[in-house]
Amino acid sequence: MIIKYLLLILIAFGGGVTVGTATAAFITILQIVPRLTQITNTRNKIILYQVTIIVSFILAIVVYFGDFPLNLPKFITVPIGFIFGIFIGLLSSALAEVLNVIPILSKKLKIKDSLKYIIWALTGGKVAGALTYWLLILRR
Repeated sequence: MIIKYLLLILIAFGGGVTVGTATAAFITILQIVPRLTQITNTRNKIILYQVTIIVSFILAIVVYFGDFPLNLPKFITVPIGFIFGIFIGLLSSALAEVLNVIPILSKKLKIKDSLKYIIWALTGGKVAGALTYWLLILRR
């Protein structure tokens, strides 16, 4: 019985290390923090960005694996959904920018003049998706 639990602990630890390393590599390769500080002109807050990412991952793990419900009122879930939407929007924008998806797409479709509207639409879609998830899907 003890060997079974030790094996489960070893497998879970190995999986956690693998996922954690892949996530750290993903954030590092995309250079999310340096690029975000460059775009927003907030290089003096780079430590704050790093601490926020670490705390966010820890809180996400606790909420995901914790065995407790989050029965929050709607007026609290709206800002949380908005914040998650911002995070997902920034992450997907960083990924798209690194892969040069938006410039290539705008050149191919000849829509350079309306590029800012496309970016706003992507951001709004991410926020709407996060709000829908938090307000409608989690309430079921």
